[in-house]
Amino acid sequence: MNTLSISDIFQNLDYYKTHYLSILSHPDQYFTPVENAYIRVWPLGHIDLFLGDLLHLWFSEKWLINDSCLRLGEHKDDGRKTSFQRENDLYLYQLAGSALSGSNRSQVWSQSENKAVHVSLNSVFQYYANYKGTSAHKLDRKQLLTALKSAV
Repeated sequence: MNTLSISDIFQNLDYYKTHYLSILSHPDQYFTPVENAYIRVWPLGHIDLFLGDLLHLWFSEKWLINDSCLRLGEHKDDGRKTSFQRENDLYLYQLAGSALSGSNRSQVWSQSENKAVHVSLNSVFQYYANYKGTSAHKLDRKQLLTALKSAV
């Protein structure tokens, strides 16, 4: 199964918007791995995100960042932080931080800049809860293995 990059998805975003419902309804498409797309929230653990997860969260506007956030430097040792807000431009794909303290270093794709940007969001737990609350396509282990085998 091919792994997509975030830039691959945004180069073909019109295709994904058009075929969104079809992708959600086909496990072999839904569970396409996406490089560096995950949730890593302490103490809740690590969850890899798939194409279907991201499309569902973005197009339902649950992970489309319209609130102000802090733009962080490229490297974690870079302490620069600047206030940052855009409307319908920042797509969250990597949520990393602490549910207890709220501190985080997450990544979004900026459509206007056509690149990944490191940000600190107001509430990591809010975005985690949005992920858990989606009615995303869920399969049991047997269904998932069958879908993955048929895709290979």
